[in-house]
Amino acid sequence: MIRLTFAAAAVTLSLSLPSFAQDPGKVAECRKQGQIATNIMSERKNGANSRRAERRVVRALPDDAKNYEVAVPALVEWIYSLPEDQMTPEVSNALYQACLAQ
Repeated sequence: MIRLTFAAAAVTLSLSLPSFAQDPGKVAECRKQGQIATNIMSERKNGANSRRAERRVVRALPDDAKNYEVAVPALVEWIYSLPEDQMTPEVSNALYQACLAQ
């Protein structure tokens, strides 16, 4: 179930972005995705409910990452569905690696 949700989040993110070749620009975009996941996990760890986390993460997006706004709800849903013991940097890294693999 977790893999399915992760795959859905990765697909949502990939559809919200233009296609990139493997280049420094793609690496930068993938880092932004990983950072968004980190921000959502921080909100969860700080006790924010999913709705509040979504609003805060969207508001905090830098101007060059506003195109990720449509993917934040799916990422919030995925991250909030994870068990507490899976809330590690590996979540952001997995999202980053999935982005690079596309």
